[in-house]
Parts: sequence; structure tokens; C-alpha cells
Amino acid sequence: MINLFRQQWWKYTAAAILLYVLVGGMLVPLGPGLRSVTPVTFPADSTVDLVITGYNTHFQEAGDLQVWFKDGVSFYAADSVIPIINSTARVVFHVAAADLGPEHNRNFDLVVNDKLDGTLFMSFATVAKAGSHTDSSTARLKAVTPEIVNARSTQFAFPYREILFQSIRNTFFHVPMWFTMMFLVIFSLVYSIRYLRTGSMVDDVMASQAISAALLFGVLGLATGMMWATYTWGSPWPNDPKLHGAAVGVIIYLAYIVLRGSLNDEIQRARISAVYNIFAIVIFTLFIFIIPRLTASLHPGNGGNPAFSKYDLDSHLRLFFYPAVIGWTMLSFWILSILVRMRLLQLKKSAQ
Repeated sequence: MINLFRQQWWKYTAAAILLYVLVGGMLVPLGPGLRSVTPVTFPADSTVDLVITGYNTHFQEAGDLQVWFKDGVSFYAADSVIPIINSTARVVFHVAAADLGPEHNRNFDLVVNDKLDGTLFMSFATVAKAGSHTDSSTARLKAVTPEIVNARSTQFAFPYREILFQSIRNTFFHVPMWFTMMFLVIFSLVYSIRYLRTGSMVDDVMASQAISAALLFGVLGLATGMMWATYTWGSPWPNDPKLHGAAVGVIIYLAYIVLRGSLNDEIQRARISAVYNIFAIVIFTLFIFIIPRLTASLHPGNGGNPAFSKYDLDSHLRLFFYPAVIGWTMLSFWILSILVRMRLLQLKKSAQ
């Protein structure tokens, strides 16, 4: 491993990959999506004139705009659809009192489709409520089978998500940080076990410096997560078990550093640290992966939420996400190689 650290090709590769991720990940636009619908609430037994606002859409340019209300598995076509500009359209629906449910209101999702933007969806877009007057019209919603021309956008873009919006680009930073930390703590565990078998101080150096590098990426993971949480959940630290578990995980390995600093005898320090490292990864895994899956969590893939790959990670994002994981991991081992060389030089100097 030390010989590999001395080679240069993989370091240049790491720099090239991260440059590709940083430039491409920031320049690729977001795909089309629905930003707002007004009014959100309207009375039944009336003709409602909705204004739909899109993002990166082509309502006017596409020329074949289709709009439906969706309730469960049923689709209801709009009475009229008038594109105003590419990002704005007026849509008319008529919802009768007889169309309401027993609660005297009804929630509708909104589905918009054209040949350039594909099919766009906004959940719980509008609410029809019982009105204060009676319309003499007998018009009612009629279920239809939608004729969807193209379900996907024709442009190369990252997916538009109602909650994430531009912050979806944090996928290339926040998530790889935790992948990288996990790779490093596993790497450290392997060398801790090797030390217990061989007693080589080089193995102890590899294990301890891997934890130092892992802590760097763990702190970066917490920082990028807090920024993401601020924009998506409204708070930098909401009450979420995955966030709490991540903080506990970082504290566990901070305690590893403190433990090593409290022991003066090198052999005793190496042995106790190696044993601690074995137990630490068990607790780390428990708080990062197991507990969030068993409890209610805001994070994708936890607490019953759909996994991230199914919810947000499309083929365009994968072109940058997977290289980001590889690039940040290679950078972390570059940092580790520097830390290892520095520590070995210190040991060599102290031994003279």
C-alpha cells in the first residue's frame, strides 16, 4: 500500500475526476418541473382559472400542452389549456359539488405533459372545497385515459424535485463524503486487525491516520448535510435519527483520537486503539445504518422513505455521482498517504 501511495498516476486521476464532477455538476441545468399553481384552494360549483408556473418548461414552444387533475388512479382533463409563455399557462377546470368527497373537499395532483418537457407532476397541487353558492351548470369532472406522448424530457438535465430544486447538486458532495468516511474506517479496521496479528507499527500508523482522514470527511459530511437540511427541511439540524447517528459516529472516532493521545506507551496505545477500533465500527454501523431504518427518518431509504436511487438518482445524475464517489475516495487516500508519510517520518526521527 505504501508503494502505491508513492505512485502519482492515481493522484492525477483523482484531480481529473473531481474537476469533471465540479464543472459538469454545476453547469448541467435542472430539467423541467412545476413550481407553483394558483390558486391552491378554490370553491366547488365554480369554474376555476388556474395559473401554472413551470421551471425550464416549454409550454408555448411545444404546442401540444396537456393538463389533467389526478386523484388516485383517475385522470380528469382540463376544460381548456392556454399556454401564455414557456413557463406559464392558464388552465380551466370545473369541479361540481357532487365531485367532492364526504369531507366536502378534494385534493388533486396536477399532471402536465408536452413533447419537449415530458410528463411533469405536482402532488397535492390544489384543493377543491364546498362553495358558498350553487352553480346552475351540470358540468362535472369526467375520468379520461390520458394520451401521454412522451413521459421524459428531451434535454440533458438533472431531475427537478419540488423540495430539492438546485440543492440536488449537493448529491456530488454530501453523499460521497459519507461513502468516503465509510471506506476509510473500514480501511482502518483492516489495519487494526493486522496490527493485532503482526504487531507492526506501520499497521498501527495506517489505521490511526485513516481515522484522522475519515474524521475530516465526516465533518465535511455533517457540514454539507446541515446546509442541505436548511434548504430542504427548513432547519440545519432537524430532529432526525440519521443526523443524530452521524454526529454520534463522528464523536466515536473523535474519542479514538483522544484515547490515543492519553496513552504514552506506543505499544499499549496501538493495542488498545486497535481493540477500540473494532468495537467502534460496530457502534458506527448501528447508528448510521440500522437505527435510522427502524425509526422515522427524513433521509431517503430510511424510516420507510424510498431509497435515494429510486427517488432522485436518474441516469444523468449517475454520470456525475459515481465519479464523485470515486474522486472523493481517491482524494481521501491521497490525504491519507501524506498523513502516513508524515507520521512515519516522525517515528523515524524519534527513534534516532
